[in-house]
Amino acid sequence: MTRPPLPALPMSGGCHCGAVRYAITARPLAVNACHCDDCKRLAGGPFGLYLHVAKEALEISGGARDTFRRTGGSGNAIRIERCAACGTRMWHLPDVAPDLVILCAGTLDDSRWAIPTSHIFVEFAAADAAAAEDALAVEGFQTTRAAIWERFSEIYR
Repeated sequence: MTRPPLPALPMSGGCHCGAVRYAITARPLAVNACHCDDCKRLAGGPFGLYLHVAKEALEISGGARDTFRRTGGSGNAIRIERCAACGTRMWHLPDVAPDLVILCAGTLDDSRWAIPTSHIFVEFAAADAAAAEDALAVEGFQTTRAAIWERFSEIYR
């Protein structure tokens, strides 16, 4: 597989109805697929696909957002923000990493390039879920975010 190049910055995105818009002004730290049951349920699909983005690199504009808290598959508390108008899940804000935004890749205006460079909780992956050969695959969340970010940097030098 040949990975598409990273898009030029800023990358933009938003919710389904267009009330909430954002721009990513710095290179993402990772494109990660999470196969935990919670992410599958939240995504309504076989896994959740996320960009790890430095919080300072996310510029938000537009409408109101609703926030709800839950415990993630890692056991850590996380805030999930959605558009208050249409309910689109926009991003996660992990309490253990206050400078990090875990952005839902499907909200990007162009997500075609977002092929996971890492997969976590692969022991819960659907039978037909496949990872690219160069992607890091981790059972549970036994690695640090640093390993996920390192793999992204290795792939996107």
